Amino acid sequence: MLLIYICIVVIARFVYFPLHHVDGGIDTLKIGFSETMSDMVSFIPFYFLFDRYDGWIINIIGNIAMFIPVGIVWPICFRKLDNIKKTLIAGISFILFIELSQLLCLERHTDVDDVILNTSGVLIGACIVFAIRKLKKQLIFQKC
Repeated sequence: MLLIYICIVVIARFVYFPLHHVDGGIDTLKIGFSETMSDMVSFIPFYFLFDRYDGWIINIIGNIAMFIPVGIVWPICFRKLDNIKKTLIAGISFILFIELSQLLCLERHTDVDDVILNTSGVLIGACIVFAIRKLKKQLIFQKC
């Protein structure tokens, strides 16, 4: 369970708090609503990522990499997540919670790109876990 808590804390750090430092430290979380919803939400896939963001390569890699541990750790810790589909559904639910909760945070942006990239990370992690499990089963059957 400690691994799950670590995943949540690390993800929360990068999702809710800016990466740049303010006065030598991490800036505080600002709760509130923007005056226009279009400033806070992007439903057009990959529009915001390429057209309005300079660090898009780091954003893609970071969003995928940040959720690979979720795809690995959750099926190990939760027995009911016994296949890729269940793990993916749990991961998407967690991702949607995060994205919707960002609507309450000023200076944060809810974006369909994040859902797509984060889900890709969960899928990669889940594929790793279930491939290893499948290999273990095959090795056990070969020994018998």
